[in-house]
Amino acid sequence: MTRSRPRGHEPETSEPGETDPAAISCVTAVRAAADHPELVELEIDGTVAGVLPRTEIDLGEIVAGLRCDDPRVIAARRAIEIRTTRAKALDLLAIRGHAAAELLAKLRKRQVSDPVAHQIIEELVEDGWLDDDSFARSRISAWRAEGKSEADCRRRLTVAGVSDFLITSGLAASAAIQDTPSPEQDAANEALTRIRRSIGGSDEASLRRIAARMNRRGFELDTIRAALRQCELDDSILDDDFAQEPEA
Repeated sequence: MTRSRPRGHEPETSEPGETDPAAISCVTAVRAAADHPELVELEIDGTVAGVLPRTEIDLGEIVAGLRCDDPRVIAARRAIEIRTTRAKALDLLAIRGHAAAELLAKLRKRQVSDPVAHQIIEELVEDGWLDDDSFARSRISAWRAEGKSEADCRRRLTVAGVSDFLITSGLAASAAIQDTPSPEQDAANEALTRIRRSIGGSDEASLRRIAARMNRRGFELDTIRAALRQCELDDSILDDDFAQEPEA
């Protein structure tokens, strides 16, 4: 026999759509950062969510026990995310220059929300930390000195998210600075020297491997021929197809 449950002992239930108050995250502490008295730590459910300057957090309104769905806490957490994301972005820029789209993609990979990532990119552009035009010119200058072809420079910058207009402008600026009749030929000569150093040898098989590698890097046949002649090497090996020549 099933006994009826005594009155007054029915389990408490929540109305449909009602959130259990115990499940809501809360502020558990707001205190001065140990190493930086001018910074304030915001602790959520016993874990430090981040730090903010005292000027950016109202210690009279954000106190222990305040629920995290409170607009004041939401604003403080967003400010922390923006501060943290900017630091991440500047760390990446300290390693090397980035195009804006490239940096945005890296922030997204680090689980930064789209609104915050876009805000940081816009701020860095306004502050002069990000400049696709300068980035393209500096990378082209360095790559050309390393013996990279115009096609390879274009490919790399396109992958980084730089516009075709800025890429073309950067290539033209690099050519003007170099003050040479053929920047592409100069790059090919440098590429051949570097590749030959790694492959070694001047026999037909070695030269075909060198030519094939230069071709894969974007240099045209006539440019490769001229580079071989510049190094007093036989370019007749290119009379037959060489593009599929194996690396080894």
